Amino acid sequence: MASAEVLFVQGGRKLEGEAVVQGSKNAALPMLAASLLATEGKTVLHRVPPVKDVLVAMEVLRRLGAKIDYDLNEEIAVIDTRDVTETRLPEELTSRFRASLLFLGPLLARFRRAWISEVGGCTIGSRPTDYHYRGFARLGAKVEGVAGGGIDVVAEELAGSFMYCDLPSHTGVENLVMASCLARGESIIENAASDPEIVDFVALLEKMGAKIEGAGTRKVCITGVEGLVGAEHTVMHDRLDAGLLMMA
Repeated sequence: MASAEVLFVQGGRKLEGEAVVQGSKNAALPMLAASLLATEGKTVLHRVPPVKDVLVAMEVLRRLGAKIDYDLNEEIAVIDTRDVTETRLPEELTSRFRASLLFLGPLLARFRRAWISEVGGCTIGSRPTDYHYRGFARLGAKVEGVAGGGIDVVAEELAGSFMYCDLPSHTGVENLVMASCLARGESIIENAASDPEIVDFVALLEKMGAKIEGAGTRKVCITGVEGLVGAEHTVMHDRLDAGLLMMA
């Protein structure tokens, strides 16, 4: 680890006063991705933390064609994705941004196509992100590695299916939920992650018009709808940030 990445903390002093707990990054990231599902209206998110991953996610959205107005002081993001047509995620951003996988689900749902570079240098096969692609395949998508690198996900139609998560990953569940929102029929995700961030994320999707049951449990059921619209939502507080302050 480079010296610039090391923090030296001198303790021994009692801490007093008040601190504001920021919005949850792990809830904000899938919400930003979910804004791609809206073909009408704008998505307005409050308490969006100005952290690196969130700012990169906003830049990914802009590269796809979204219009974003982010008030850094008020931490409010207004996102308009109605004119988005690009389905190829920008390689220079996704190659160093693992959460970029979250954009695959909504792009596939809305446009029936998405392309992403090999995140973190991974290849298709046995790896922690493979269940994303297996879930897409269960919904009817074709997942292929392409010449020169990257992964292409294409579907003529998405149909509800049963999906089992080998690992109860919140990112995996969020991705499959978004991909299922516009699929024909009902989708079931078993062994789903039950993090509170997923519950908050689903609350936004429901405001947008999605039909989802079981968020926060190990079984999530999604009934596909014709389309989703923009909505307004306040991101939950970051429980990790709160825990850190409690221990200080």
